[in-house]
Amino acid sequence: MLSKRFIKICMGFLLLIPAVLSWAETTGFSVAGNIAFTKTGALYCSLVTQKHYENNETSPFNLVLPVGDQERKAKRVTFAFEDVPAGTYAIQCFQDVNDNGTLDQGQFGPKEPWGMYRPKRPPFRGPTFKEIKFEVTSDITDITFEVK
Repeated sequence: MLSKRFIKICMGFLLLIPAVLSWAETTGFSVAGNIAFTKTGALYCSLVTQKHYENNETSPFNLVLPVGDQERKAKRVTFAFEDVPAGTYAIQCFQDVNDNGTLDQGQFGPKEPWGMYRPKRPPFRGPTFKEIKFEVTSDITDITFEVK
């Protein structure tokens, strides 16, 4: 009697293994797309949470996208953030035209091309996180925006 019950329990666990393995494989999502640009220089992109955005903190999701001859001709570059946990994010990006690794600031704002995924930039100020946020609950592969 005990051995039949033990066998049933073992069979139940064996049936759960595919579901557990499938869950373990989906640790995060892909957030990908294209960025249009007009100048030369690498593109620095970050996928940020509200905390990173509002506190100007470094995100764990950062990309440096080199601009080679092929990208320069097409005036666009592809990007992909991998293993992104579900959550609310924004994408911020700038083009480093003088190759110093930072977004240079002038008296009235950035001196180098910059952009963010979502609506147009508001005049005379940077966008708020609320204006540019989006939800990641599955893979997103069709993001497009421009740095200017």
